[in-house]
Amino acid sequence: TVGARGTDDGTLASVVVEREGEVDARDVELSLQVGVIHANLKIGTNVTKVQRLRANSEISAMGMILVGSGFIVEPGDPLIKLEPDRIRPYLNGKDLTQRSRGVYVIDMYGLSAEEVRNQYPACFQRLYERVKPERDVSNDKTLRELWWLFRRTNIQLRRAIADLHRYIGTTETAKHRLFSFIPGSVTPDQKIRVVGSDSAVLLGVLSSAVHVEWSLAVGGTLEDRPVYNNTNCFEPFPFPHDDTGLTPAQAEYIGQLAEQLDAHRKARQAAHESVTLTGMYNVLDKLRKGEALNAKDKLMHEQALVSVLQSLHDELDAAVLTAYGWSDLGPVPWRDEPARAAWIETLLQRLVDLNARRAAEEATGTVRWLRPEFQDPARRSAASTTQQADIVGIETEEQAHAKALEN
Repeated sequence: TVGARGTDDGTLASVVVEREGEVDARDVELSLQVGVIHANLKIGTNVTKVQRLRANSEISAMGMILVGSGFIVEPGDPLIKLEPDRIRPYLNGKDLTQRSRGVYVIDMYGLSAEEVRNQYPACFQRLYERVKPERDVSNDKTLRELWWLFRRTNIQLRRAIADLHRYIGTTETAKHRLFSFIPGSVTPDQKIRVVGSDSAVLLGVLSSAVHVEWSLAVGGTLEDRPVYNNTNCFEPFPFPHDDTGLTPAQAEYIGQLAEQLDAHRKARQAAHESVTLTGMYNVLDKLRKGEALNAKDKLMHEQALVSVLQSLHDELDAAVLTAYGWSDLGPVPWRDEPARAAWIETLLQRLVDLNARRAAEEATGTVRWLRPEFQDPARRSAASTTQQADIVGIETEEQAHAKALEN
């Protein structure tokens, strides 16, 4: 990058092709664009100026940070039946996109070491032998002193999913941006980004091209893989609401499609051990672009019924665009890259504009909560508050540590 004072247009040079050259040289082809270059080093819609929305607050979080392989319990371990109350199914990012390992995790949140020893002696011994030695040599005082607990108690996540029979999750870093329902009994790993909602409508919007293209534009990357960050991707995203023309019938239709999408993928994975979400969407990507399928792709296409997956996504994209009042955009032109780029640019500008309108509304007191019974202080019932207080027990990470040490 080269910077200069002023507000003049800049030249953005993007690598299109890079090949081996003579000796140590590389042959590089560049695509040049001229215009205002934003803080994200892109030209076009300035997605860096969007604001976080209160409507999306408090319900998204990263999964648990364990720090200690001894917390993991393999399937079939006698400990699972011996002391099941504190042993829960556990998923990491790869489990979500590939095949689940079926492992469990020991979670002693809210208990002191003495309470763990008295109430769950078998789990205490497991943690004492497999976690404590690793924690004892850590430079982190908290890790040494609270060796029986996860690195982070993740109170926001616990609150958000406490009363849900399922919630929405996506792998932080993945080739394809996919959202799935996860059973409420499952503890998510830090590599899973969680949305604390059981709404199929919310899952449908998140799974649509509208949100996926948004997340690719505002999120980061690790090498060539997109990274989903709740703060940038989820919290500023303006969901369709009655102000965009979303009707109860449209919401119901989006929810139905999302349920079908989630059920279809899970059913194909249950029917064929070789089917993974990544494999499904690799083939879907080729179908969308009109690329030829090799033998491996054809097998995945047959086992995963990828054309069914494609039709569900096409219908979902159309339904979500209708909910925003943007049917004029039409379907994503997957096979025409310049047209697709223009489609995305128009979409992003509309989302940025909608974010600005929502932020202005919230400044005057109008908040279009995604989960009002949980987020809105005025609508949260006393019973719900009491129940969550019982589950959470403590208010902050610091208080959690202090309580554990005090006990």
